[in-house]
Amino acid sequence: MWLGACTSLSPLRPNTTANPTNSVVTENDYKIAFIEFGEQGSYQDPTQLQNALALIHDTPKPLVITYVHGWQNNAGSGDVKSFESLLARLNRAPAIRDVGFHVVGVYLGWRGRLTPVPLLKEISFWNRKATAERLASNYGCYDAIASISEEARRKGRGNQYAVLLGHSFGGLIVERSVAHAINAEIHGHADSDRSMPADLVIVVNPAADSILARQMIAALYSRKTEGTRPLFVSITSTGDWANGTFFPIGTGLASVSKGFNKVAVPGPNGSIQSERKFYTSTPGHNEMLINHITVDKHETINSPNGLPALEENLEHNHAGNGFTLDGAKGKLDVWQIKQVGDVDVPYWDVQVDRSIIKNHGDLWNERAEAMMAAIFRMTNPLLNPRVKPRATLHRAPDFSRLQSPQH
Repeated sequence: MWLGACTSLSPLRPNTTANPTNSVVTENDYKIAFIEFGEQGSYQDPTQLQNALALIHDTPKPLVITYVHGWQNNAGSGDVKSFESLLARLNRAPAIRDVGFHVVGVYLGWRGRLTPVPLLKEISFWNRKATAERLASNYGCYDAIASISEEARRKGRGNQYAVLLGHSFGGLIVERSVAHAINAEIHGHADSDRSMPADLVIVVNPAADSILARQMIAALYSRKTEGTRPLFVSITSTGDWANGTFFPIGTGLASVSKGFNKVAVPGPNGSIQSERKFYTSTPGHNEMLINHITVDKHETINSPNGLPALEENLEHNHAGNGFTLDGAKGKLDVWQIKQVGDVDVPYWDVQVDRSIIKNHGDLWNERAEAMMAAIFRMTNPLLNPRVKPRATLHRAPDFSRLQSPQH
């Protein structure tokens, strides 16, 4: 029953002799390219990567948004239309137009959807998690992410900007890819500000344990990266029941056969905890790591230019690290991404109110996109002249910062 109901292993957008650019769509104002991977993380059609790189090369001042989808999606699912809708809206936004950006999307597809059959679909969670982990650890997917970044940066500083976005298991893939890049810069194996596979990385409801998140936050904290703009933003809804409930149950069962050391929670007052607590929770559901939350300021404003919240957030940041959401009667409601705790690093682990993202799959709603647009402006020197400096990662660690006062 399982095998008979499985989706095809073949690429959904293959290039052919008759149609060598089938993996690229350029008819709209924005442009999008598709790159697909097999079960073991290999390219299903290497010409898809070639076409994506050529598209970036031929686009003046590209704003490149690379997206890795999650569970229950692939390169032919409704998720594609949602991504395209965001690309189209960004490409029309006055702030994007004013700085001369041309939006290019790259959709990294894999078999996140194993079967459409009810019940079988739900129990595919762990099978698809294992596949996402193979994609994250094998060569192809990271090669594509790095190649896209490299091609964009050939345009030179100020002539491009790259965003890497991941959702669910796509967030797992993105986080593990970025960890290698951060490590390369820390140890001087890459030029400063060119090691990361994007200028901004965002993951939404990442379906990954928080062991790697703790390690990355600790590495950044030990290098005194306070007061810098975020390089990596992990966003998790309080309504994400899949990661908040289902994930701990499954990993709790799996943890029975594993061994765990005790480690220090990053920060001046960090406690000593078993790594099991990090293995059985995702970053956004681990209170020991959450360092930002969304706060409703209970204020309303009129948009100075009569723009909806998403477009307004590309023009201005409100209330510090703030953003607006579309409110009643054409008003804009003001929210803030507030730092909590005493660990200020460029890895933001943000707990988001469920009124903004209601559940695990709800990343394409109007309010979530408006918040992500605000984060994009907070980190982009071309849009925001008051942007904080980028963190310098290549510096000696202060290991005393990683010693818990309880030692």
